[in-house]
Amino acid sequence: MIPNSFRLKIALLSGLLTGLLLIGSGALLWQLTYRNELARVDRELRNLCAPALERVQGGDHWVRFEDALRFIAGSNAAPAYILSVKHEDRVIHQSSNWPAEIAPDDFPPLTDYETPGAPRPGGPLPPPPRRGEEISPRNPALPRKAPQFFTAHGDGKTWRLGVMGNPYMTIALGTDMREVNAGMAQLRRAYLFLLPAALLLVGLGAWFLAARALRPVTALTQTAERVTAQGLGQRIPAMTRDQEFNQLITVFNAMLDRLEASFLQATRFSADASHELKTPLARLQAELEHALQAPPAELPPQQVYSSLLEEIHRLKSIVQKLLLLSLADAGRLELKLEPVNVSAMLANVVEDSEALADGLKIEVESAADIRVRADAELLEQALQNLASNAIKYNREGGSIRFALTRVGDQVLIRVANTGTPIPEADRARIFERFHRADPARSGRVEGVGLGLSLAREIIRAHHGELALESSVADLTTFRVTLPAA
Repeated sequence: MIPNSFRLKIALLSGLLTGLLLIGSGALLWQLTYRNELARVDRELRNLCAPALERVQGGDHWVRFEDALRFIAGSNAAPAYILSVKHEDRVIHQSSNWPAEIAPDDFPPLTDYETPGAPRPGGPLPPPPRRGEEISPRNPALPRKAPQFFTAHGDGKTWRLGVMGNPYMTIALGTDMREVNAGMAQLRRAYLFLLPAALLLVGLGAWFLAARALRPVTALTQTAERVTAQGLGQRIPAMTRDQEFNQLITVFNAMLDRLEASFLQATRFSADASHELKTPLARLQAELEHALQAPPAELPPQQVYSSLLEEIHRLKSIVQKLLLLSLADAGRLELKLEPVNVSAMLANVVEDSEALADGLKIEVESAADIRVRADAELLEQALQNLASNAIKYNREGGSIRFALTRVGDQVLIRVANTGTPIPEADRARIFERFHRADPARSGRVEGVGLGLSLAREIIRAHHGELALESSVADLTTFRVTLPAA
């Protein structure tokens, strides 16, 4: 067994809790049984003495009464009885085997009555029933005092004593508790003998139940062990009987889905980034080698420097976009939020687009003085990326449409361009990094496929959303949603 095994801990904890419960229940059961036995003995003592308390009896009666008790007990059988009788304050009979350690004078006095006819305090005592006549309403029995019962020890034995009486007499009748104590000891021994066996069975049951309950966790562990770069497709089937674990399995499978998607995206991202960075680096290398080999007169230095600077700008743009995307992925894209006039910002974007979109028609529909809280530099970069994308993928003689409106507490910006619609299969991937939805034109369209990805991350950092609204016939529309200031 593994010392820190969760299964072992469950088994031990179950055994401990069950053991405490059994011990507590056993102690409570023993107490209840013992009390029931005492109540039974008390009823027996009371029933034995009750008839004798109806009258005032003489000493010879109590001799016969004790002989009857010995007959009831039997010569060799328990319980044995002891008897002490007082008439008013005088002892008129006491058993020969009465223990010296038990003093009848120390018994608590009886003051309350449990039957009708009790005398008033300080008043005359009721007359005893007439001898020779049966007890009847015309010859009523003496009222009995409420008895008291207690346990005492004497002569090495335990006695259960009942003290009962009427206005004239007090009787103390005791019985040996040996038989009751022996029965209770036997019950205790049986319980202590069965307790370890019960704890062992509970422990074994908890061990197997824990194994059964942890079976889904074992399946999770085995699946997690099989998850490698080549085994990200591992999934755990949902359980039909253990519904409580289905949510855990669903969450685990969803985590594997996200892990697989992230791994594939990271792998694809690394490959695409390497490819995109390789091209300008190769051009830089070629330009430098050519400049070193060619005579200065054949290739002017300004032309070489200009070509190199262009490739450096291209590399710098890629690195800057990758840095912004990595910050966005890590949730560390810092925004310098301030009130921004989106209407004025969109006017700047439109002006830049008019300068770059030679031969394209620009249409603008913008409400005045619409404001949001945003990082002005990053938000304008996102809008410039959308405008640049609309220019790159437009057709000759086409148009670009900009629209800015406010609907409730949201600001909507739409950028649409004419041209070939985005294929249905590519629409789910247009925001992936280094992905361009027009492979046929990717060779002649400038860019590395990071514009839309970066624009969406910037918009999301502003608690907004960038989505492809439609791409049908000759028009493709992107919609930006931002919370209004």
